[in-house]
Amino acid sequence: MTVKKLYSARVPLQALDPLSKLVALLCVAALSMHWDKAAPLTAMLLFLVGTARYGAGMPWGKLGRRMGYIAGFGVPLFAITALAAPSSGEAISAGFLSIPVHSLSAAAAVCLRMFCLFISSLIYIETTDPKQFVVMMTTRLKLPYRFVFGVSVALTFLPLLAEEGRVAADARKIRSARAPGGLAERLAQVRGRLLAVFAGAIRRIEQTAGAMDAKGFGAYPERTFLREAALSRGGVWLMAFSVIFSAGLWFI
Repeated sequence: MTVKKLYSARVPLQALDPLSKLVALLCVAALSMHWDKAAPLTAMLLFLVGTARYGAGMPWGKLGRRMGYIAGFGVPLFAITALAAPSSGEAISAGFLSIPVHSLSAAAAVCLRMFCLFISSLIYIETTDPKQFVVMMTTRLKLPYRFVFGVSVALTFLPLLAEEGRVAADARKIRSARAPGGLAERLAQVRGRLLAVFAGAIRRIEQTAGAMDAKGFGAYPERTFLREAALSRGGVWLMAFSVIFSAGLWFI
């Protein structure tokens, strides 16, 4: 029987199956957690940014906004790590503050590791259809379909909730007809945006739960699928290259 492929080819990574991209993602995560120097992590981050732009088709503006979000967590983490890391060797002095070079290097490595993990996960989410993910993980890896469905729901809802937050923010700007003035108005705007996203999440959860009950989801220990998921030829090459290349870079 001929297996109908589920993969589109609008961008290069969308033509690959979810399992091969998951193996590559795990290799990137393993290397980023293994390396503790800023130089290789910087090279990895540049590679991932290029992959997100040209492999996943993400516009520079969208990619910059996503990196801005993680920078909100990465910059404080950098500062805390630089101040808390054990002091040894030469130090850089700025007025009354003296920070060892070793501490700055360790803080940079921690911050870059966070960026690498975030960008690699974002690439996977942007280029993977949740339906393909469910079929591949259930039929190929034999994972429980209830667990896989929960992960796929997260992959589906995260982009939708982010888009709802952006729409809510734009609607508030239009209604107010002016930029928020002062800290109190900015906090009120952020609170309203979070409430809109939370309300949207609750609404989607209710709709999803109702659809699951109507279809009898979870009533049987196994589930069948309309389509089968096959490993793509490019995916097999990607898995082999990721494992071999990661093994070679492990000792850098």
